[in-house]
Amino acid sequence: MWLRVLLAGAGLASLLGACAVIDPVDSRYDTVGRSLARARDDAIFLNLVRASHDYPLSFTTVSNVTPSLTNTTSFGLPSFLVGPQFPKAVPLTTPYTDALIGNSTASNATAVSTNFSVSTQETTAFYEGFLKPIDLTTLDYFIRQGYSHEMLFWLFTDSVEITSRGKTYGYRYEPPNDYGCPQGEPRGRCFIDFVQLATASGLTVEEKTLQKASSGAEKSGGGSGQGGGKATTTVFPRFCFSRVLALRAQRSMPREILAQFETDLDVPGATLTPQCGGAWNPLSTANVPQADTFSFHVGQVSFKITPRSAYGVFEFLGAVMKAEREHLVPLPSAFIPPRRDPTGPPGRDVTGPPTLSTATDQRLIRVVQDGGAPCFSHTWFNDGDYCVPEDATTTKRIFGLLAQLIAIQTAASDLSITPIVRVIQ
Repeated sequence: MWLRVLLAGAGLASLLGACAVIDPVDSRYDTVGRSLARARDDAIFLNLVRASHDYPLSFTTVSNVTPSLTNTTSFGLPSFLVGPQFPKAVPLTTPYTDALIGNSTASNATAVSTNFSVSTQETTAFYEGFLKPIDLTTLDYFIRQGYSHEMLFWLFTDSVEITSRGKTYGYRYEPPNDYGCPQGEPRGRCFIDFVQLATASGLTVEEKTLQKASSGAEKSGGGSGQGGGKATTTVFPRFCFSRVLALRAQRSMPREILAQFETDLDVPGATLTPQCGGAWNPLSTANVPQADTFSFHVGQVSFKITPRSAYGVFEFLGAVMKAEREHLVPLPSAFIPPRRDPTGPPGRDVTGPPTLSTATDQRLIRVVQDGGAPCFSHTWFNDGDYCVPEDATTTKRIFGLLAQLIAIQTAASDLSITPIVRVIQ
């Protein structure tokens, strides 16, 4: 009898213990969040590697993640004999004991699974935004997040045209075909000089927001009752020069760059117009068709900037990675001007990888192939493993910028329906 009581008590204790098993939300949430962040970074990295090998880009996203844990515990009394045993009677159960314990007496089963939906972003709506040139409003988004102006000019500027004294010169960085050094340019300036010039002069973006009452509101006297329409808001951006940003950039630039600042600008620094915060009337050009280029004037010099698209940013970074990985030398068609001051310091290397003179980590993008250093992001391709080192701070910031840029161009309705992938751990 005491054996039966002991078994019943043990089974009850096991049942109560099983009821206390709870799937903790915080650890599961943390695991899924970290996994999604790493998957996003690795997907961006893989597209950059694909671009460096002239492969087409591919964009997918995880639109839904559903982790689950199921714990099933069952408990039942063991099989035992009831009543007296008749003389010479054969027991009905073997091996002829009073009680039998089997796998149906007490059992526990735990199943952990993660369901997630993978959706392709390659839709008409996505590519319409992804191939569209980046506008001043989007550029202002990133400027206000504290990204380096010099880094943004490298990423978002496809080409520059400068017109001075009736002559126009074009600058476009496309290694190894072109390093942005137009032949015949009197001062031997290249694309890198424009980036540093724009940074040192404090070139930035400012916006003015204007509200205009709708026609319904005007007819009703601007009231908010019936017949009153909702006011429309229009944002007008423009290029301008900020003295504060210029001084901040100049404090972190090497002396040899600042020595060329006034000379390269062609005009004294005091004539940099328009100045940010100055009075301007955007309505004067509200009805003028807007070009897909950004134009402004500094004294008698006119500048026209052709921006990149989000797709172009990936292709540009891929070209930089390819030139550095394969140690590409300038093609014979690429014009490389001589040093502007042979007796001075070496200065900039126009054929080297893009660098930032205002950042601690000066390499625009830093990737190690088949290396053993700790990696912020890792991926592999046909020719081996690729790694972004943990100390590549500028590259990590670019990854964040690219993730934001993709999100800006993607709406929930752009995600096509794909099957659910089920992973059981």
